[in-house]
Amino acid sequence: MHVLEVLPLSVLPPQVPQILSYYHDSALPKGAVVEVPLNSRPVTAVVIDSYNLDQQKILVKKSLFQLKKISRVLSAEPVIAEWQFKIALWLANRYVAPLGLCMKAVLPPFFLKPRYPVELATLFTVPPLGTPSSWIITRAQDSARHIKSLLKNEKTGQTLIIVPDGSYISYFQSEFADIKPATLTSATGIKEYYRIWKEVSSQSIQIVIGTRQALFLPFSNLKKVIVIDPLHEFYKSDMSPKYWTPELAEMIATNHSAHFVALSPILGVVAYQKSLQSEIKVSDAMKSWPAKISVIDLAAEFKQGYIVGALTPEARDVMRETLRNSSTRGGSADSGKGKVLIVSARRGYSGILLCQRCGYSFKCPDCDLPMRVHQGVTLSLLCHHCNRTQPYPYACPNCHSSQVKATGPAGGQKIFEELQKMITFGQLDRVPILLMDADVTQNQTEEDEIITEIKKPGPSILIATQKIFSYAYDLKFDAVIIPQLDALAVGSDFQTTERLWYHLEKLADFLPADRHGEPSQIVAQTFNQIELLPELARHDYTRLCDFELSARKAFWYPPFSRIVKLTYTHADHRKVIASARSAVEKLKMASIHIQAQDKIKITDTSPLFLKKERGRFTYTIIIKISPDFPPRDLLRYVPTQWLIDLDPRTTN
Repeated sequence: MHVLEVLPLSVLPPQVPQILSYYHDSALPKGAVVEVPLNSRPVTAVVIDSYNLDQQKILVKKSLFQLKKISRVLSAEPVIAEWQFKIALWLANRYVAPLGLCMKAVLPPFFLKPRYPVELATLFTVPPLGTPSSWIITRAQDSARHIKSLLKNEKTGQTLIIVPDGSYISYFQSEFADIKPATLTSATGIKEYYRIWKEVSSQSIQIVIGTRQALFLPFSNLKKVIVIDPLHEFYKSDMSPKYWTPELAEMIATNHSAHFVALSPILGVVAYQKSLQSEIKVSDAMKSWPAKISVIDLAAEFKQGYIVGALTPEARDVMRETLRNSSTRGGSADSGKGKVLIVSARRGYSGILLCQRCGYSFKCPDCDLPMRVHQGVTLSLLCHHCNRTQPYPYACPNCHSSQVKATGPAGGQKIFEELQKMITFGQLDRVPILLMDADVTQNQTEEDEIITEIKKPGPSILIATQKIFSYAYDLKFDAVIIPQLDALAVGSDFQTTERLWYHLEKLADFLPADRHGEPSQIVAQTFNQIELLPELARHDYTRLCDFELSARKAFWYPPFSRIVKLTYTHADHRKVIASARSAVEKLKMASIHIQAQDKIKITDTSPLFLKKERGRFTYTIIIKISPDFPPRDLLRYVPTQWLIDLDPRTTN
């Protein structure tokens, strides 16, 4: 008899032991796979170690539990390599995630399928170089040129290029058509995935372009890892383990002794701090924005009574002039002339609906959040969290007043309606007006149709939400209009300012680099950000980053701490609040017990941290932990029903 130490490929809370013990008739090597009973259900598990039971009789007798026998052997031979164990362990330690789920994330989709046998590769054997990572600050349209330069310097070896999502793939495929790179995304079929896996392992493939799944390929001679747009929100995994893709890419590059390069529109606050400490090397290839910048003070416009609708008179003039100049320059023959992009801060018709008499806000009964006004055949209210709809109310249910009015920035639907009225009344030339948001384009095919239409020769107007950012490589516009700059600042956490910089720099990617004659224009309407856009246009980030760093240091935000987001969800709000109070007290006592109260800050309970969504209540606890303190030492005291998200995308 032999005792097997196994890792179940299942959900085990990180607060409980991840390695379990079973017995079997014979020993099995590390990397073999078995099926074990766990909570009365069969679960696939990976063998970590095994030893003879006769040598452990005394320990078994002293144990307080009875060992169970494995159900069956799925693979007596090792099918998981040491490098895969190493990545899974790093993910579990870095993000305090269940080790079994980390291992499951590393394994390919054809794992244990008899038709797809694999040979185990020995990787990560070369000592790390210890050279700093490289950041190249550049525009989207320059990414391909920088990659080609990097590839030219690399005569031998493999290169991995990581992109945020599949929409980037087609551009890089066309740019590198001569070298025919392999592409891998979550949509890649198992058969094609297996072919790429085998050819990467044998070095038949030298260049791979892919989303985060490509990080788990068996590279045997990896020399460069290039991450495109490292601040993109899609790099944060929504499923456990909730890792940040650029961090994992840098870890894999280090362990392969490969060169790590990030191509980004901005440096980012955390990376800026690392550059000050010489932890990363920065090459700034960015130039000033190739456009005329106009910033319109909405507060002043309102005082003068000049604003009617979503666009100010100046913004309307720029739009009309751009379309008119296209005709005089022969724009019908040039798909890059006479194009106007209007960036809508939100989808739908307008913001929230309020009663002007009593201040009543129309909220979703399932989420307790304001519903948004949408325009279909008729007006309606839609919850952006659970998609619940209800008829547009023409009277307040609280005071029965008919003085109900939509407030807040205009959505894409309302801007579209305003432009159609301008055409009807002869205030705007009759040109194609396209709308791209989650309501209009509900799948990739519909999105592709709009992109194809906007590329056609001649003047046109595209109204788009932030979905447009994925097409910065393909599209160019003569004018970019931002009706409400302040509303682009998504969220209300410590990263809000940085996200606004990032979104604005992404918009600059849509400006043509070389434009003879009339210059491109950016028009931004704002209440509070009068000076921001000119500073960004000059690419002057030193003052902005220094100020942001000082603010984060004062409030102990990253990079001066790591953020942990704990969430608990239940249908009974009383149980949620009681659990939150208990968890906070338990964690505060734990921080005292481990003598780390000066390295940990835990938010006190407050109704502000309680949210309702889809009929269930969610409570959020935010913890700040010093970067030099191991988070697991505290988080092992988190109650098992709470979800842990280390370095969350947002603290909201």
